[in-house]
Amino acid sequence: MEINEEKIEKDIEILKDGPICKYFKNGILDEDLNWFNSNNFEIIEMNCRNWNRKNAHQNLKIALNFPDYYGDNLNAFADCLTGMYNKRYKGLILVFRRYDNFVEEDGKFAESILDIIARESRLWLLTGQKLIGLIQSDNPDLHLPEIGGTSPSWNSAEWFDADRKK
Repeated sequence: MEINEEKIEKDIEILKDGPICKYFKNGILDEDLNWFNSNNFEIIEMNCRNWNRKNAHQNLKIALNFPDYYGDNLNAFADCLTGMYNKRYKGLILVFRRYDNFVEEDGKFAESILDIIARESRLWLLTGQKLIGLIQSDNPDLHLPEIGGTSPSWNSAEWFDADRKK
């Protein structure tokens, strides 16, 4: 079955390659966020410039409005993410700007956050909801290992290396 790329909605375009998508240029990310906003997706943005193992959970708790009893660990993150399912929206877009800084600070921990989002995304899809993680990197060569069984790819506008040159 051949798919016409021009007619694919942005959410499907991203999800076909996995629930995590990388961006280099903020302008392209902003264009995609405008599409998600106008198509009834809830969007939560976070700046990860100064994230590390000690403050990441507190930053997640504040940005995602997790309850006071949030346990500041990866299991609690997964549990609270499950609870964010909201039928008023078509899905949830978690935007992590400057994620390369967090990856440089603590790569395994940063990858674990994305892996949980990828696992939760599959569960959400079973109930008709979409959970997508968009990570913006100031490093045009950011490489991540497989997250949730797939390697995060660059968005369609920056797929070629030359498209991520400043």
